[in-house]
Amino acid sequence: MRGTDDKISTWASQLNALGAKGTACFFLVDFEMERPEIWTLDDPDCPSFTFPDRDVAEAVPAGSTIPRLYPEHISREAFRTAFDTVQAGLQRGDSFLTNLTFPVPVQLNCGLEDVYHYAQAKYRILVPNNFVCFSPETFVTISSTGHIESRPMKGTTVNTQAGRHQLLRSSKEIAEHATIVDLIRNDLSIVASKVRVTDYRYFHEISTSRRGLVQTSSNVGGQLAPDWRERMGDILRQLLPAGSISGAPKTATLDIIRAAEGQARGYYCGIAGHFDGEQLDTCVLIRLIEERAPGIHYFRSGGGITARSRWEDELHELKSKVRIPLRKIYQER
Repeated sequence: MRGTDDKISTWASQLNALGAKGTACFFLVDFEMERPEIWTLDDPDCPSFTFPDRDVAEAVPAGSTIPRLYPEHISREAFRTAFDTVQAGLQRGDSFLTNLTFPVPVQLNCGLEDVYHYAQAKYRILVPNNFVCFSPETFVTISSTGHIESRPMKGTTVNTQAGRHQLLRSSKEIAEHATIVDLIRNDLSIVASKVRVTDYRYFHEISTSRRGLVQTSSNVGGQLAPDWRERMGDILRQLLPAGSISGAPKTATLDIIRAAEGQARGYYCGIAGHFDGEQLDTCVLIRLIEERAPGIHYFRSGGGITARSRWEDELHELKSKVRIPLRKIYQER
């Protein structure tokens, strides 16, 4: 759509200009790339965010409520219908891997601000009256020397010895992870040189308010030209949407996603980023709770589907992700 192209083009140009000046900023891009936003850090409307490269206070405000959520999970029938739509596309050969997601209604005992303050995650973002995100997944980082790296996550299970063993040996999970790593490697090769995989399928632990989860990740990196800051917005635009939460090949897979899900994802599965004037850190907006109206909340969740997937297993994985990872001192005993 022309309007969408104009919005993301304007956003990319703004980010290029800030990068060229070395101006620190924060930005969001939704999955459909229809509502990209960017703020300088002195903008009073800039969302609250906590990134690994940013030193922020960790104190929880007095009077805050430890968050608890109570999901109303999608029915087996509704999930199966969407799953079958994805499988039809996979069987036709339109896609090798499709990420299927759903908005799960949840009851919260607190506001989005409380979730933001109590959640334990590598990346935390709060947009008041819109969404809170506590994401473990990096999209891309770019160092001051222009090294670009992506760390896709694919494959989730409970953090037990049996769970880890099953995840490592699952032929479905092996194929899914390999597909995403290959997609990310191809994506980075569009913007960078000397692209290679440096770490493959290592475990990443995610603590939760009930029991821990573990995911497998890989590192894929390459080298950008020296003028990368002046082209920062254009580089990111070429890499979107993130391959780990769309699938492969992207264009045909996005058509399947639209048919199966039947609604826009919005900022869920988009990206957030912080440029500090020298280097860039971005994350994928997963583990997200959106507020559609006062007191009406949805936890966005999903996973990758391949031709070898079983719908019962995928529904179980979706449900297992609907949790708030609490900071260790607040976890349930």
